[in-house]
Parts: sequence; structure tokens; C-alpha cells
Amino acid sequence: MSSAIQALEAILQHHEGVSKESFFNLEKLFNSNDDFLVKVKTFDQLIDQYHGLQDVGEYIFDLLMVHHLENYQQDEDYFDTKEWLDIEDKTIERGTELLNLLLYISESKETQADISLEDFLHEFLLVDEDEFQDEHRIYEPLIEYQEAEEAEMESVRNIEKNIPESSDIKELFVPIILFFQNANSTSIEQELYKQLQPVERSLLACLLSYKLV
Repeated sequence: MSSAIQALEAILQHHEGVSKESFFNLEKLFNSNDDFLVKVKTFDQLIDQYHGLQDVGEYIFDLLMVHHLENYQQDEDYFDTKEWLDIEDKTIERGTELLNLLLYISESKETQADISLEDFLHEFLLVDEDEFQDEHRIYEPLIEYQEAEEAEMESVRNIEKNIPESSDIKELFVPIILFFQNANSTSIEQELYKQLQPVERSLLACLLSYKLV
């Protein structure tokens, strides 16, 4: 089972009101030989069909994208092909910032490098470089509060409450911090699990699972 499909299973297992049928149909879609943009149409139909998945739909879209890219990770020229440029053009508004973290984890596994929030922000996203100021703006809450990687849950929550609702990483902030705090774990501790919202626990489980496979 690929990392993306294992993470898909994790995100669904830890989300409330999700049927086994939804995983079966999404797994089938992920593994189909259809063109990616055809998969996107089927994906949207499935998310509409399984109403309980709509709050995590775009996160699952990130997994669909990373699963597609896993098949081309050895092809350095893929991102210059017409196929990819067409996908990029037609999905520019899709997905979330979760994709960047999944790609970072994938690269770290490939190079067997240690992971950390600092490495993710400054070496992978290059938020300090002038040409990556969009990333700096998006990830500013994580840049400003990097010490949260060592903070207790109460402090992490207090920081999260002050992040504007319009932020692209508002909902991702807690799962990202907890992922870096627990990157060597195989599961979420029960006490921590009870403190998380359904989407948060689904995302944290997704990230931990993706790193392990």
C-alpha cells in the first residue's frame, strides 16, 4: 500500500461518520489508470456522495495529488511536461497547504533526513528567500511561533485562537505542530486524542501514517 493510500485510510478511520465503502471507492479511484483530470471529476462526485467527507475533502484531494506525484518522483522533467502544466492550470485553486507538508515528508523519507518545523519552513519552503514571500505570508503563524514545537497543548491552543480565520493554515496549525512534536510516534496518544477536533485528529493521523509508510 502506498504512503498516500495509507494516509487516506488513516484520515478516514479517525473521522466521524465515515463508511468503509467510502475508503474502498476512494482507494479504487487513487489506483485507477485514468488521467488525473478525469480522476478529479470522479473524486468530486465521491465527495458529494459521501457528505461526511466534505470538511476534509480538499485534504483528501492533496493526498490524491501526492499519490499521482509519487508515480513521477524519479522523473525530473515531469514538471515541464504538457500533462503537468495542464493539471497545474486546472487545479490551481484546489487543495490545501497540507500538500506542501506531505511533499516535505516524502522528500525527507527519500533522503533519510531528520524532520523539524525549522527545516520545513527554512530549508524546504525557503520562507526567508525574497522570491518566496507568498510562502512567508501563508506560514507566518508557524514562523512567528516556532517555539510552539516544544509547547504544551494549552499554549498551542492559545496561539491557534489568535490566528485569523482567513489564514490558509488556521485549521492546519494544531495538526502541524503536533505532528512535529510527535513525528516519531506511530499513533496519537489517547489523552491527546480526546483534546482534538475530528478534523484535527484526522489530519494528525494522516501525517503520522504518511511518514511511517
